[in-house]
Formats: sequence, C-alpha cells, structure tokens
Amino acid sequence: MKNKWLFGTMLLFSACGGNSGDVVGRLVETGSPDIAVVPTAVIQSSNSGTAENVSDKSPTVADELESAFAALMQARIECGRQPYSCDVATFTEVNSPIYNDLTELITTRRSARITATGGGEIRYRIDKTESLSPSKALVYTCITDDVVLVDGDIIFDDSMMSSLVTFTLTKVEGRWLWNTGTPTRWTIEEDLCGFDA
Repeated sequence: MKNKWLFGTMLLFSACGGNSGDVVGRLVETGSPDIAVVPTAVIQSSNSGTAENVSDKSPTVADELESAFAALMQARIECGRQPYSCDVATFTEVNSPIYNDLTELITTRRSARITATGGGEIRYRIDKTESLSPSKALVYTCITDDVVLVDGDIIFDDSMMSSLVTFTLTKVEGRWLWNTGTPTRWTIEEDLCGFDA
C-alpha cells in the first residue's frame, strides 16, 4: 500500500501526540490546475498564550529545520497541483528513497492525468526535530491529508488520511532536502492529529 500524499494510492501514516510548543502548518492546494498559484504555508505556534519579541533571538537549528520543512512541504503541494511541471529534485535528494518514490508517483500522475484540486487541504504538525549532524536531521511530524485528487472532471480520491511520519533531511549544497519519509502509524478517514478538535 502507498500513501496518496507522499507515495501513491493509500496512506501508511497515523496517530499523533503533541505538546504545547508544536509547530503547526497548513498547506492548502488552491486554484485551478491550469493556473500556477503557489500555496501558502502558515506556520504558527500552538502555544499562543504569550507574545515574544522574536527579533531578539538568533535562529536555532530547530528554527532552520522547521522553516526548511515548510518550504519542502510547499514544493510537494505544488507538485500535486502541477505534476507536468514538477521537478522532484528541487525538494528531495537525488536518488534518495523519497526521490525515487515521488518520481514514480509524479510519472504515474502525469500519465493518468491526476491532479490535486482546491478541495481539501494538507495540515501538518512538527512534533520534534533532531539534529544528527551538521548535514543530517530528523523531523517528526503528524500529517492529515484530505486533498481531492481528480482525473479531469472525475474525482479520483477524496479520502482523508492521517499519519505519523519521520522525515530524514540531508543538507545538500547548503539546502535541506528530503531523503526519506518513514510512516510509523496511519489511519484512513480520521484526523489523528487532532486538527478538527
């Protein structure tokens, strides 16, 4: 089985736990497949009780990883909307496991004329980041995806999938890129991340 969001047709991800400092992102696939509209990533702290002057703080490694991850998610969303112009190498490490899976998925979507529509959205939460070395890190996430996929006017997939997945990021020529995405738990038709609560 494969994931509609990351890999292919079925979700292999699931349940989430979190804490009050989690980073939350919302990536919405919007607009017509014929119009190049870049989706927006809105990152917010779920601990909104106090305001802090962030200009006084230097960015941390965790901040850098969270920012890089948001950009990678945005690029992945755009690939779903515009599979014919998608270049998987812009957000994955070439010849990595995730590069190979996404290249296969995008090739399949092009040949089947399957695109993501403005219906539904991908929401994610970063539960933890872990720096393994200056050029390798882990990002632990919870993702809920109910984006509607279509083949022309026919709905191909409008299911909801939710999962817990660990991404390995590697720094290549100064840029963080996805290397692997390892699902650890998953479910279909239920928001295990608690975004709808």
